[in-house]
Amino acid sequence: MNLDRARAGIPERQNAPDGEWNVRRITGSNAAKDYTCPGCNRTIGPGIEHLVAWRADSLFGGETALGERRHWHPRCWQTRSFRYR
Repeated sequence: MNLDRARAGIPERQNAPDGEWNVRRITGSNAAKDYTCPGCNRTIGPGIEHLVAWRADSLFGGETALGERRHWHPRCWQTRSFRYR
């Protein structure tokens, strides 16, 4: 078991118009790198609490979805635009 993952917590599954998502809260103490939020294109710096989200319903499987995860500001995630197909 990966100790860092265990400390980060269990992802919450969220259903939305753009699909099913796994969403995990990242605490400021566990945020160690710079990330770019896809909602606002601004940097999420080390020490900043944020969310990481990845598809729960990926056609290409869980490993691919996990590799495509993105880090979001909580407000950007909550207010993101849903893309209808």
